[in-house]
Amino acid sequence: MKYIDFDGVIKDTYLPLFSDYFERRANGEYIDDTYHVINKDWYEVLRNSPVIADAVSIINSMDDVAILTKIHSLENEGVAKIKDLRNLGVICDIILVPYPVKKTEVVNAKGNVLVDDAICNLDDWAKAGGIPIFFDSYGNNADGGGIENKHYTRTRSLDILRKY
Repeated sequence: MKYIDFDGVIKDTYLPLFSDYFERRANGEYIDDTYHVINKDWYEVLRNSPVIADAVSIINSMDDVAILTKIHSLENEGVAKIKDLRNLGVICDIILVPYPVKKTEVVNAKGNVLVDDAICNLDDWAKAGGIPIFFDSYGNNADGGGIENKHYTRTRSLDILRKY
């Protein structure tokens, strides 16, 4: 099975999700980042998040793929992601992973592929016997937290999944 992360792999949600957060923090306002993500209007975030490269067409052209995405809230983020993917024409399974739970606690990683832009998710996937692939949409070989990719196959396109 080939699992694909959503945020930063299918859609670039970073700026639509956090631009106002960083602006408010810069103005001295304290905002808990988890609270911010839970309460954000995810329909608006996804409307303003571009699809990365040709992710949707690649996903729809392959068998044995599923979206495996962490969510902070089912009713807000989870529902919005499902509706957005279906509106884009994505037809594969969508698996929602509650935020404090690891992806490897929801699906079996052993022998399966995960394309993700977060090194911590890939580390856990590899420890569980899975095949991790680092999605590097910005081309800097580091994830959003600045952690450098030192171990994993690196890609900027989901087309790499055709090899597996």
